[in-house]
Amino acid sequence: MFSWLQQLTPATNVAGPVLVAYVLLIVFLIVVLARILGNLMLKLNQPRVVGEILAGIALGPTLLGSNLSKVVAPVEARATVGVIATLGLILFMFLAGVEFDAERVKPKAKQASLLALLSVALPAILGFPVAQMMHTTVYAGPAGAEFLPFALFIGAALSVTAFPVMAHILMERGELNSPMGSLGVATTGIMSILMFLFIAFAGAVATSMASGAGFTNFLLTIVYIILFGLISWYGVRPFLNRVLPNTSTLTGNHMAIIFGGLVLYGLIAHQLKINALVGGFVWGMILPNAPELRKAIAAKVQDVALVFLLPIFFANAGFLADLKLITLQTLPVTLLVLAASIAGKFLAAIPARSFGLQWREVGFLGALFNTRGLLVLVVGLIGLELNIITNLTFSITVVVALATNLMTLPLLNLFSRTSETPQLVTAVSPTNEPG
Repeated sequence: MFSWLQQLTPATNVAGPVLVAYVLLIVFLIVVLARILGNLMLKLNQPRVVGEILAGIALGPTLLGSNLSKVVAPVEARATVGVIATLGLILFMFLAGVEFDAERVKPKAKQASLLALLSVALPAILGFPVAQMMHTTVYAGPAGAEFLPFALFIGAALSVTAFPVMAHILMERGELNSPMGSLGVATTGIMSILMFLFIAFAGAVATSMASGAGFTNFLLTIVYIILFGLISWYGVRPFLNRVLPNTSTLTGNHMAIIFGGLVLYGLIAHQLKINALVGGFVWGMILPNAPELRKAIAAKVQDVALVFLLPIFFANAGFLADLKLITLQTLPVTLLVLAASIAGKFLAAIPARSFGLQWREVGFLGALFNTRGLLVLVVGLIGLELNIITNLTFSITVVVALATNLMTLPLLNLFSRTSETPQLVTAVSPTNEPG
């Protein structure tokens, strides 16, 4: 009945006013569809972000097919929407940094550092036996013919925890600054940096095997990141304490400093290969530790970040997924990767028992660590660009992302209901979303 739709020809060489029209159409479809599917997910007791991810998949090749998907969203328009999506992610991470109560993290800094290290290291180690079972031309690209870079990228995919999605869920539940929420956010904040360092390392290994210069570039990146952190904390942070007020009174000049720094930090983090989202979070963290100021900033950016721009990020990632590549033949490997992904994160949470936490609270942390959003696509895209993995492996990581997202909220609710110390986890209705 609708076969004529598949015969439509995607637009090519889209530019000028036509490009603007396509971008506005795509953004409109994403925002509306993300809100509809997000509301549906809430009724199903799932986080809204799952609906936002599904909105992108619904507009992508999985449901529409490659041809029709490009009719709706031409390649040139997707590139522009991708830039908007990146800005949305940076703004959300900035919001998470602004609303994060650093005072609650200080007592947990050592605990968070240990858990973050294990949450990256254990999945990375698990990546080697998993990669050994997958190391064929079906899953490994031409550059993945060498086992080491392929194994490192599988390990990187297993190590991903989506900080923005996890923070989004905690915000919706009203638990961002609860004791368990603070430990989870502190851990994943550190984990994000370690994770992207590991991804950079995997990329450096792949590059070094081709050119011999990868390790040199990686070491330079480490030095730059350390300098970036030191300058931010000891130089930029004191400067912001002088130029920004300690009250809720914000002028246009103040907001110009805040937004200008936000974009600059996203750019710096992007150039350092640790992803622009880390820059947004760092910028939010180094703002003056004045509750009234932070509350006023959050009020100004919350709706734009959560309702408008963030869904564009999640949906834009869905354009890249084609779940039709998953077949009965590839299902065992898909389940293997999913099992390794889940096991690695829960194993990494077990040492939290030594902090005095109950098993239920360890499970709560493991569920948080398993929240992957679609940031795993960052690993997949790098692997695809370097020809280390195939499109099928990329699609498997999307399945893992969706499955772990869907299981997060039910597990969090389970551990919250059965907790003997309910003051650690104060759950609220998932419909109580910010903005």
